[in-house]
Amino acid sequence: MNNATANILCETSTIADGNMSFRVGETHNSLENRKQFLARHAVDFKNHVCMKCNHESTISTIYRTNGASKAGIFGAEKQEQMILSEVLATQEKGLALMLLTADCLPVSFFDPVTQTIALAHFSRQTIAQLLPQKTISFLREEYKIDPSNLLIHIGPHIHTDSYTFPLPQPDLPPAIVPFVFKTGAHVSIDILSACTHQLTEEGILPGNISTSDIDTATSSDHFSHYRSKKQNAPEGRLATILMLR
Repeated sequence: MNNATANILCETSTIADGNMSFRVGETHNSLENRKQFLARHAVDFKNHVCMKCNHESTISTIYRTNGASKAGIFGAEKQEQMILSEVLATQEKGLALMLLTADCLPVSFFDPVTQTIALAHFSRQTIAQLLPQKTISFLREEYKIDPSNLLIHIGPHIHTDSYTFPLPQPDLPPAIVPFVFKTGAHVSIDILSACTHQLTEEGILPGNISTSDIDTATSSDHFSHYRSKKQNAPEGRLATILMLR
């Protein structure tokens, strides 16, 4: 993001910060890893809320009500206290939204006009369900945002050259098909372009989208589900946090 986003915090952990998942990989230090990662960025643990993703289309508004949120519990220390959602949105300052990923797209939204943020989990499955498009529609209806004002950052994710599968592949959803490329006996899937296509179709300006050049499938500093399956690399999840200051 650019200078207009100086009043937001947007950070993604690395393997050096440890596994952030309570469900995947070596989890006995995961709670402490989250606390230390948040503290490193001056976020009080009780002032964060983490989503639990299941590759569906749930979008949740988060706000404080006597120390709790509309959608769940702040500072959740147990898996069942995480918020079952693919997108979290808020206008609350000092409340950090958290998302765990290993190859999927961690996508941060910021509207400097309405002071609205959203953090989204865009996977091949959720993109196929048109979740990027639905997220913009939600922000427009819930917060009255103008899509042309939105600033978007896409964090570390698996890149097209790495996201390959042997043929034959089963039929793919219509939203994914235009972004599948055949190379010999394999296909590659460009989930980044599949996502940004939906965003720009909804009025996001291409120049307002920034993208990490880190490929989680090849970076030794980042967890990758794909690499853990293909190369027996350690399994784990990275944390992305987004907060209005």
